[in-house]
Amino acid sequence: MFRTLVFHEIRPEEELLDQPRPIAVADGYQDAMPLPLFNSTSHFKQQLAFLKAENYHTLTLSEVKAYLFAQQPIPEKSVLLTFDDCYQSMKEYAYPLLKEAGFNASVFVVTGWLYDQPHAYTPAVSRVLSQSELLAMTDVFEYANHTDHFHARNGLKSRSMWETTADFAADLAACNQWVPIKDVFAYPFGFYDQRTIDTLTEEGFTLAFTTKSGINTRNTPPLELQRDVIPFNMPLQAFKELFHS
Repeated sequence: MFRTLVFHEIRPEEELLDQPRPIAVADGYQDAMPLPLFNSTSHFKQQLAFLKAENYHTLTLSEVKAYLFAQQPIPEKSVLLTFDDCYQSMKEYAYPLLKEAGFNASVFVVTGWLYDQPHAYTPAVSRVLSQSELLAMTDVFEYANHTDHFHARNGLKSRSMWETTADFAADLAACNQWVPIKDVFAYPFGFYDQRTIDTLTEEGFTLAFTTKSGINTRNTPPLELQRDVIPFNMPLQAFKELFHS
């Protein structure tokens, strides 16, 4: 069994004062990142130090598939670290901290949001990275599908829930033209329905991640794997209790 953790932005606390922070993406989609989806660098360092001290193994998506479908064992202390959306802070702060700890992570990419060229780091907005910047970090990060242009919301629905099945399938295929891992998906905003699951199945996806908290076992539906959102300034004791429950 294993837990999956999801992060969006890791930043120094002095950059987390003005909320919400607007996002800046290549396709022009407009939204804002709320404070709970940020994590401070100080807390992230403590969390990584705990995992390191407890000898946790950071899983790859291939190991997750082998565990679920081929009955391959995983270390007793295993965790899957994930990031969504590819904001600049992932490169600026998360990447060096993960590399220093010797950990890897899986990243869910909205390919339509990626810029053609790198931009200077801009603390005032949540700007997305470029393809070349992601490719330079493959020693730590592996990349999977988070849609091409379908990371949009309307109330408690994501775009994949109101567009046609054919259009959603086409968007998945467009994202897969870039991401190396083409059969793993993360639901934008954690929103999905049975039609979403059915489309993923038809398009050959084997794993999909929600934002529902919990421990994943071989009995967890592989297209409804659970992820724990690690919120802003989560106390270290609360973080530790995730692994002792």
